[in-house]
Amino acid sequence: MAFSLADHWMWDHWIARRADLYHLFFLRASKALHNPDRRHWRASIGHAVSSDARNWTLLPDALVHSDGPAFDDQATWTGSAVVKDDGTIRLFYTGISRREGGMVQRVGWADSQDGVTFTRACAEPVEADGRWYEKWNPSYPWDEPWRDPYVFQHEGRWHMLVTARRAGVDRLHAGVIGHAVSDDLDHWEVLEPLTEPSQFGQLEVSQSRFVDGKHLLVFSCGRDMQAAACDGTVWVAEGEGPLGPWDVDNARYVEPTHLYAGQVFDMADGQWAFTGFDDGEDGVFRGVIPDPLPWNEVQLSQAPVR
Repeated sequence: MAFSLADHWMWDHWIARRADLYHLFFLRASKALHNPDRRHWRASIGHAVSSDARNWTLLPDALVHSDGPAFDDQATWTGSAVVKDDGTIRLFYTGISRREGGMVQRVGWADSQDGVTFTRACAEPVEADGRWYEKWNPSYPWDEPWRDPYVFQHEGRWHMLVTARRAGVDRLHAGVIGHAVSDDLDHWEVLEPLTEPSQFGQLEVSQSRFVDGKHLLVFSCGRDMQAAACDGTVWVAEGEGPLGPWDVDNARYVEPTHLYAGQVFDMADGQWAFTGFDDGEDGVFRGVIPDPLPWNEVQLSQAPVR
């Protein structure tokens, strides 16, 4: 049974486990906008909890846009959450601002000690470094991608994977996994990308996961951003470690293909599950979050030779 809201559309989402509860964070926008294509510019981050990752209790929104001027005074977008040793939930998210018309994306964060109320804790947002990543130019029709932060710890350091584009590369091949590192979750150093340009114009909502003995890079790329479009939109590339390298050019796509912004997460029983928002099998956006699928029921299919 899908999790839905009568008066809001829901789409990208991510799950963190704290003690005996799953915390679901999701993008939401009012159906009073009438056209779901307008939702991105009005997005806030909703929040719900569950003991089984299926039956959700809605909580107050985790974040809405800031009062301006601020890097996130237009909308708050996709991110990830980590639970600190003291139980504090740190919520990483993407912010866009009115000043640039929403065309520049930056990463910020907020903390919650009680698991309900989140307070911004970001003194300076993390943004793309022009040495490696594409920056916005007002004369250029495309945005400056630096979104969907996925944060995890590896060998004593915190790593952030980010949706980005390599500077100076054709748009449909420029998608890369941006990378930043931190020793304390507060101060971040942006490094060169972890992947090279490939057949994807974007590798968004990415995760690095170790599932069933394999290092996996999970990412999404819609058909309109693939150099050679096929049925797949959520992709899985195998790699050598949590920071790659991954074989992106030979990534396989997830079936069912109507789910987007796919995420893999671990259940309390040790099993892996897959979740994504319902983008509509008939091309009609649903705006709901289906129940997660057991990972062993997900099929990975090879794309046609490119």
